[in-house]
Amino acid sequence: PCAGMDELQHHRRTHSVDDSQAAAAAAAASGNAGGHQQTRAEWLLAKCLDLLLVLAHADSVVKGLMCSKDNLQQLLDLTQRMGPPGLLKVVKTIRWLTSEPSVLPAVKDSGAISQLVPFLSREREAATGQAVVLEALQALYNICKFNKRVHLEVAATGGIVPHLCRFASEAVTLHHAPQLAAAATSLAPAAGDPLAAPAALSAPGVSDAWRAAMRSYVVPLLIGMATTSSSTRAKLWASNGLDIFLQLLSTEDPQMQVGLMRTLDIWLAEDHSRVENRLCQREAISQLIEVYSRLCKSPVSARSPVMPQMLDSLKLMLGRSSKVAVALATGGLVPPLLEPLTAGLTGQQQQGTSGGNAPILRAKLLEIVRIMYQHYPRPKEFIMKYRIQDVLLRLLETEGRGEDAVKLEAQKLLNAFHINVLL
Repeated sequence: PCAGMDELQHHRRTHSVDDSQAAAAAAAASGNAGGHQQTRAEWLLAKCLDLLLVLAHADSVVKGLMCSKDNLQQLLDLTQRMGPPGLLKVVKTIRWLTSEPSVLPAVKDSGAISQLVPFLSREREAATGQAVVLEALQALYNICKFNKRVHLEVAATGGIVPHLCRFASEAVTLHHAPQLAAAATSLAPAAGDPLAAPAALSAPGVSDAWRAAMRSYVVPLLIGMATTSSSTRAKLWASNGLDIFLQLLSTEDPQMQVGLMRTLDIWLAEDHSRVENRLCQREAISQLIEVYSRLCKSPVSARSPVMPQMLDSLKLMLGRSSKVAVALATGGLVPPLLEPLTAGLTGQQQQGTSGGNAPILRAKLLEIVRIMYQHYPRPKEFIMKYRIQDVLLRLLETEGRGEDAVKLEAQKLLNAFHINVLL
């Protein structure tokens, strides 16, 4: 009996071990099947997103079919439900679709602007990465440039202005940080579309991408906000947009400076009292004088189309506001404007290259000096302080044929001086 009992217990232990091993094997098989199904689902999702990107690169017919109301709605829903890295592919698909003008009305009507603007926030940037932010920014730019008045209004209402102002402010800070600026200038510029590949956005290439985005998207959108309507200007003012424009003038990007000065003049014309008071403050006057001092001292500027355009914007601004004219004159703008006239930096360079713009520049400089003189509260002090008569007489003696505009402006100033001296 004892032997029979021992054999029975041994049999039970053996089968118990076999049962537990079978259960463990079954559980493992179930887990592997679940993991396999999950991996397969992720693989299918990635391939679908890749296919969407390929289709978004196709011609206008394919993009038109992709931009049906239902398709766009599902695509925008994905931006709210997905996370990296799939989210980047979805936003990039939308960005590529916005490059086709024929589908932009449908994209705008689908609510894409309100869906994309939140991606520009600092919180979403931390969660999704800078690559997604830049893709969303370019997509918004593509939509807004198609119909500036309507689409910029929608974007401003959706809250894009504070994000744009933050980007611009951070760009100015980056520009004025010596160690970061040195690192940025040592980088080779990215080839092609700076926002096309996530690899271009990894450190240290991020600064290059952001600089390209600032010049190509952020500043044009900000300029559009200032020139679209009183509503967009009000939102821009509330986000210290005018101060940011003045700060951006110091970035030494010539084309950006031209656009910003034109915008400041338009803003002054549309919202005269408020903008005039801000421009007459000491900090703003110093910023404007610094920009034009650097421009007038640069031999390169005299041979580029930038300087005439900058002088035209300044002349219009001074013509609109006597307060700004007086503030700039008393703040020290006159000597920098006279320097090109006396030093020959407007075309008579040491290299012997005579710029075709030289007479035009001299005439514009003299016209601006005359406007400041006309608004100056103490004309005789203006004449004696800057010794402009000597400069004018020298110009009249040295100007050659074909430079009648310079002589005319110089003679106008001399005549005005003589009248005040007699009085």
